[in-house]
Amino acid sequence: MRLRSEVGVEVIATGDEILFGRIVDTNSSWIARRAAEVGARLRRVTSVGDDIDEIARALREALSRGNGFVILTGGLGPSDDDVTIDAIGRAVGRAVELRPEAVETLRRKCTELGVEMTPRRERMARLLEGSEPIPNPVGMSTGMALREGATTVVALPGIPEEMTAMFDGYVAPMIEGKASSRYLGTTVGVRIVWNEFFPMYNSLLRDFADVYLKNAATPPLMAEERERVHEIDVDIVVQAPTRAECERKMEAFLGELRSRAVARGGELIMKPGCPSSLDRSTSPAG
Repeated sequence: MRLRSEVGVEVIATGDEILFGRIVDTNSSWIARRAAEVGARLRRVTSVGDDIDEIARALREALSRGNGFVILTGGLGPSDDDVTIDAIGRAVGRAVELRPEAVETLRRKCTELGVEMTPRRERMARLLEGSEPIPNPVGMSTGMALREGATTVVALPGIPEEMTAMFDGYVAPMIEGKASSRYLGTTVGVRIVWNEFFPMYNSLLRDFADVYLKNAATPPLMAEERERVHEIDVDIVVQAPTRAECERKMEAFLGELRSRAVARGGELIMKPGCPSSLDRSTSPAG
């Protein structure tokens, strides 16, 4: 089942360190989860290196798809290869400028940290004409948001602690203001005889067409393994107009999943963080 949202998000993760495999891009997966929680769907993730032309090309392609938000992460630091602002400017035809208020904010942070305000550090206060600065409560780099047609382009630092704080403080409220629904997801385990799992799972797919389900089952190689008990993880995502309604919908679905698992001699294993008041392990004897 494909849950739908009228608010689409694309992420462009920049950095040679991603393309060389030196770091894992955790920012995109975090944005995917948080965007869903506030009512948007991540439509695409693009990874590009620290190259102005490549970033600009990726942004122009993203803008052509008409999603509500394009979020770039990385490339806002003081180094010469931090070129995200330049690349966005090239893609949308806007000049780079040192905004006085951004410079002053950076100057105050330098003073607080006891470091010198150098021309190199001043690069972190660069914005594009017509853009809006995004405050950074954690670090020094200034974020940026601008409107380009029907799309809001957002530039956030690549450092996860800074990115998450700025997303929650600035971007999430913007998405919430445009979204008419919310998403809620969780993962549970189903401990059941292998041959009993898929008849139950397929009946849920048929009866709950408005719930996203994805199992992590790996078929046993040996026939006799299919007659044995396995624990199979199932991802679940529900959609509703409000968070409270999502929680009620999830609770109802988990209750039905438990009931069907127990009817086939299985049990439902609740994972940490599961938004449910059901017992952590619910079995036929419980």
